[in-house]
Amino acid sequence: MELTWVGHATMLIDVDGYRVLTDPLLTKRVAHLRRRRPDPVPESFDVDLVLLSHVHLDHVHLPSLRRLRPTARVLTPVGSGRLLRKAGFANVTEISVGDRVESGPVVVDVVPAAHKRGRGPHSRVSADPVGFIVAGAGRRIYFPGDTDLFDAMADFGDIDVALLPIWGWGSTLGEGHLDPRRAAAATGLIKPGLLVPIHWGTYAPEDGRRRLPRWFDTPPTDLRRELESIDELHRLGLVEPGESITVTSR
Repeated sequence: MELTWVGHATMLIDVDGYRVLTDPLLTKRVAHLRRRRPDPVPESFDVDLVLLSHVHLDHVHLPSLRRLRPTARVLTPVGSGRLLRKAGFANVTEISVGDRVESGPVVVDVVPAAHKRGRGPHSRVSADPVGFIVAGAGRRIYFPGDTDLFDAMADFGDIDVALLPIWGWGSTLGEGHLDPRRAAAATGLIKPGLLVPIHWGTYAPEDGRRRLPRWFDTPPTDLRRELESIDELHRLGLVEPGESITVTSR
């Protein structure tokens, strides 16, 4: 299994050539945000399965989704399927917590997430957020989308890689997110073989300045300090957008 962090919450999971993409965000601009990392390579767009965790605009981003093959299968929370079908996807499955979906060589379990359910102030689309555990090639990968800390993380069983968000795209985080301290606490609950921090250092608001804000690249340093304080630093596997890691079983 090979994992490639495309940026933000977008991870490409390759299981023996079957390609799974999480919460695709692939464009230079997203509303008032600008991508401050190299653009995704075109290979990131050729996928078999798309996992959508919740309907916020930076996780169900229609311009990014339209860059993917329309024949890709899409798993999306109950209440958002119509939005995806209107975007041109025919193979859409609406899912909720507790569902198990087999697709190609992977099995996807749908798990809870603690996050807001609405799409935004100008949309009536609303759906309960979810996370995913992707099993394939003898490995289990946890992708939470956006979530806050919750006790049931301790009940996921053996997790080879936890893809935990540690920040966002602004100077502060709203309700329902993991910051470095809470991501470290989540690591203590999950005890993954490897922690790969995501959802940081990709997009920032366009303000006319060339210099990046401090919060853009400091979250991993803060996470390292928090992990060290609870003796979990050995689990950290830091990657930059565009970098890949190969996952072996424990």
